[in-house]
This record gives sequence, structure tokens and C-alpha cells, in this order.
Amino acid sequence: MKYGILGIGQAGLRHFNAFNSIKNVKLLGFTEFDLKKAKNFEKKYNVKHFKKLEDLIKLNPDFVIIALPHSYRLEPIKVCCKNNINLLIEKPLVLNTQELKIINKYISKKNLIHSISFVHRYRKEVLNAKKIIDNKKIGKVKFILETMISQKNDNLPNWIDNKKISGGGVLLYNAIHSIDKICFIADSKIDYVFAHKANINEKIDVEDVINISLKFKNGILANLIATFLPYFTTPKWETKIFGSSGQIDINIRKGFELISKNKIKKFDYSKYYKKNGLNYCFNIQAKSFIKSLNTKKPPLVNLHDGINSVKIVEAIYNSIRKNKILKINY
Repeated sequence: MKYGILGIGQAGLRHFNAFNSIKNVKLLGFTEFDLKKAKNFEKKYNVKHFKKLEDLIKLNPDFVIIALPHSYRLEPIKVCCKNNINLLIEKPLVLNTQELKIINKYISKKNLIHSISFVHRYRKEVLNAKKIIDNKKIGKVKFILETMISQKNDNLPNWIDNKKISGGGVLLYNAIHSIDKICFIADSKIDYVFAHKANINEKIDVEDVINISLKFKNGILANLIATFLPYFTTPKWETKIFGSSGQIDINIRKGFELISKNKIKKFDYSKYYKKNGLNYCFNIQAKSFIKSLNTKKPPLVNLHDGINSVKIVEAIYNSIRKNKILKINY
């Protein structure tokens, strides 16, 4: 199977490393705005750098990975879909519902398989915790509390602080993953949102703190707090799921605890991550996507997950702007 990558920044490289570990999957070529970075990648891996997407498409890739900055995804999506190419797209799918309307007729072709890189849904601790929840080991889920504390380190691209390119701050770069994970666990669409934002770093024009209250259509309530700090911090990504007869605490990249019947059962995945690396979820996602292309069956994260996430994010920003509870229209 042959593929191309658009953008070889931090996310693009992680996708490349994941697909590069799969037999009979070959990178045909890539695009990259940073010519120095492109030259080094081209030389190191003996893969051709293309200045134009159209020239890459002439090689007939089976799929293309779009890992470009947020505001640069609209046209490549249209071009690839016009040429009947399957897509794995970094989150967010696009910036807003206006862009969704533009790409809808292209991306909704029934003969194509598309996935959005909500890669953390593929983590072992998330998938195994979800199985326990689905088996009613904690009863009926009532409330989910999500805490995401992270540092904006020097390896991250500068464009994430440019609102015209990124579309937003911690919500679009980090917390959108948390929203997808919560939706996956709740197994329901979000009905209402209410949110506030703040800035610890007042020099940037995108938020680095966000607090979101969510109500799902199945009655589950959730609260998400996310920060993207401009200084060193102890990172934390924790999901607490409270059920009618028990509780699950997920600690990303570490494991989870099941608390039920007055007992605590620990699932420690430290050896798993020590062996496979902290970002092994990219490898699981890659294998899953290739399997979907071969079997023609929908991937774990499908196009509708990407579409819904754009609508949820827009509703959250509108809630902040209007300072009111908003219903999401799907």
C-alpha cells in the first residue's frame, strides 16, 4: 500500500514512524513548507519532496495523511477527495462549520474511507477501561471529570499561537482530544455546552486555559479543565468516570484503577509504555487504518467523529463569547 504525507512537523513525523513500521506500506512522497526540514527528511529517508500536492497525487497513493497547520487543510482535502484518495486527517478536521459546508460534498463520497487522528482513543488504558464500562462493571455512568495540564514546550510549532492559522488555543490543540475521549466513553453525543476561557500568558491571542461543562444526550454530565502553560509544570492527564456502582480513574500513559464493591484493582501499563514508547497509540491507529482500507470497514474513529468535533468546538467558543449555555445542532 502506498501513501503520502502533507506536513512533516511533530505530528507528521509520528505518523510516518507509525506507518513505516508496517510491512508493505510505502511512503511515496511528502510536502513540507519548511525547505530545510524537507531537505533533511528527503535525504535521510530517500523520499521525494513535492512542492505541489497535485504532483504527489500523480503517483496514485492509496491514502494521504494531512498533518498541516489547522487553517491549511481545506484545499488539500478537496483535492484529495476529487482524486478519490482516502484520508487520515490530523485534528481538527477543519476550523469551523463554514469550512465543513465547503468540504461536505467532497469528503462524504461513499467509496472513500476517512479517519481523524484522535489518536488517544487508541491508547491501551482507554480501550480497556471502555470495555469495563461497556460491561457495566461500574454500573451506569453518571459523571466524567477530565483534567488536562500540559506545558507548551519549545518543540511545538510557533503557528499554534497565531489565531488565523490555529483557529484557537488549548481547546483546538489539546482539549479536543479530551472531548473525543469523553464522547467515546459516554457513547453519546453532547447535547449542551457551557464554557469559559482565560489566559495565563497574556501575550498571545489564543486561550491557554479552558473550563467546559458538558451534558450528553443520554444524561451523562462531564466537566473538562485544560491548561497549556508557558512554563515548566508537572503534566497531568486524568479521566475520572463515576458510575452508579463504581468508578474508573484513567491516567494517560500510566494505566487506570477500577474502584467497585469496596475494592481497588490497578491496571499498570508502565512496562507496556517502556517497551513501546509513550506515543505507541500512533502505531495502533496506523494498523487500524490500514485494516479499514483492506476490509472496507469503518475505522474506530470515523468521519462523523471529526465532523461532530468541529460542531462541538464551535459551540464551545460561541458559549464563551455569549456567556450562555448552548445546544449543539448536529
